[in-house]
Amino acid sequence: MTDDARLFTKDFFLAIIINLFLAIVFFLLVTGMAVYATEEFAAGETAAGFAASAFVVGALCARVFAGKYVNFLGRRRTILACLVAYVIAGLAYLVVDSYTTLILLRLAHGAAFAFGQTALNAAVFELIPKSRRGEGAGYYLLANALPPALGPLGAIQLTAHYGFWAMFVATTVLSAVALAAALLIRLPEQKTRQARLRDRLMLRPQDIIEPGAFAIALVAALLGLGFASVMTFLNGFAHSEGMVDSASIFFVVYASAVLASRLFMGKIQDRFGDNVAVYPAILAYAASLVLLAWTPNQAVLLTAGALAGFGFGSILPVLQAIIASALPAHRTSIGISTFFLMMDMGFGLGPLVLGQLVELGSYRTMYASCAGVVAVSLLLYWYVHGRYDVKQGESRRRQPGQSSEE
Repeated sequence: MTDDARLFTKDFFLAIIINLFLAIVFFLLVTGMAVYATEEFAAGETAAGFAASAFVVGALCARVFAGKYVNFLGRRRTILACLVAYVIAGLAYLVVDSYTTLILLRLAHGAAFAFGQTALNAAVFELIPKSRRGEGAGYYLLANALPPALGPLGAIQLTAHYGFWAMFVATTVLSAVALAAALLIRLPEQKTRQARLRDRLMLRPQDIIEPGAFAIALVAALLGLGFASVMTFLNGFAHSEGMVDSASIFFVVYASAVLASRLFMGKIQDRFGDNVAVYPAILAYAASLVLLAWTPNQAVLLTAGALAGFGFGSILPVLQAIIASALPAHRTSIGISTFFLMMDMGFGLGPLVLGQLVELGSYRTMYASCAGVVAVSLLLYWYVHGRYDVKQGESRRRQPGQSSEE
């Protein structure tokens, strides 16, 4: 059986479809939720913002448990249960009658997302041949390239022409399609002995954070903090600079660059090693933030969008492939959960710090500071992994952060 046959299977394609619809639902709702909370429940700016970010808070809390219990519950069962919850949540948005209920629903919806995404990602990395981990991760995460453009566009158009109910109906339909795909998929499961049931139920520190993934996950946290500056403040920055129209085009350019880079970055990683993929991506990402800090005109702003897509967009599957290749199969789900837990912390908590930078200085000061944070992430990557320069698929891999003497 060829590598192509083992990579491009029915189950692999179904996993891409599920991942795509999970992400579209996230971006669809996060774009329209703040306005919905303001218009429907007269929420203030802070409360409206929390209505949008409560999903991420729920996901962050759930990731503490997801890495451990995904294997216990079963990956396919977890995905099915989470997608059923997704469908129910889509319907529940239509009948929410208070701000408090909305927040509780957002938290639960985010928790379902975290469990489903952890189970799906861990299983997919076992579907991908080890020698093609980088390439397979790139193809799989192509599903995350389009939603940052499609989700906001869908939310704006649906709410403008039909109202918020149309956004929630679309959420329900997309969730139902993902559920239908999940009913057809077959995924590798981790088998554990019944004699160790107590160990399987007990939650220990190593069941929350995978030590072998923590160093790379810390790199992801710094990168996520930088990306929070783009997702959270770009619109305000564009308004302040008189480049409102370019702000929407920015994300289209970003998504296009992500889509293009993920078609080849994984192959580069598999063939030439992790560093050849990671260093250019992080440098491009840092350059995009430097350009945002400078930005004299719209052309520079859109160039920054392209570099951000090539940089941040392409680095995520590369880092996940590093983690998956460094860990034994039964620890993959916890390793992937650790990755997203740390990245969500950077992305979720970043705006609190970055907002202070904007108030004390300016948007340009904030973006320059974020470029410095991304530069630090490059140095951290070199220290914990880059100096070993290991190729994907080698028979013996050092774990991220493991020294050559260990």
